Amino acid sequence: SKGEIIIVEIQNTSELYYLERVLYGVAKAITEHINLGNSYKEVKKVYSISILYFDLGKGSDYIYIGQNNFVGLHTKDKLEISAKEKNNIVRKSPSDIFPTYILVRVNEFNRVAVSPLEEWVNYLKNGVISPDTKAPGLQEAREKLKYYEMSDAERHAYDEHLNAIMIQNDVLGNAKQEGLAEGRAQ
Repeated sequence: SKGEIIIVEIQNTSELYYLERVLYGVAKAITEHINLGNSYKEVKKVYSISILYFDLGKGSDYIYIGQNNFVGLHTKDKLEISAKEKNNIVRKSPSDIFPTYILVRVNEFNRVAVSPLEEWVNYLKNGVISPDTKAPGLQEAREKLKYYEMSDAERHAYDEHLNAIMIQNDVLGNAKQEGLAEGRAQ
């Protein structure tokens, strides 16, 4: 990530103070990634992604995003922060600085997966990856799943096969290097 902290958590059971624990985890991550004496400029943006398999509360969507913005009490306008970067004054939204919380309520997903995000949520809910998926990372996940779905004996045989290929490639590479060195010596 671009100097950002990304926290991903899968939560299967409900907790009485779940959101407070998420807040604590984000605060802890921020303080662990800045050294005493450093400038506050070094504080990293945090994304907290919670993949939830329990009912957190009432709502009709399956993904909720929480960001901090400052809204005028009387005018309802959003405050933009002025910051100096590389001798330029840059306007930033507080949501560019403060943590972003993303709650994925997996059990509430009841759609046909169209977007890459929906394909991921569908996989998280149903354990199914479409054969023609275009979602980044899902093809890799499919390959890992194939490996972990093997029996212990199949996985061991597969690992031994890969190890044998690596040894064979190493031996061939070594023989080639020795042959080249011998040819240069003559």
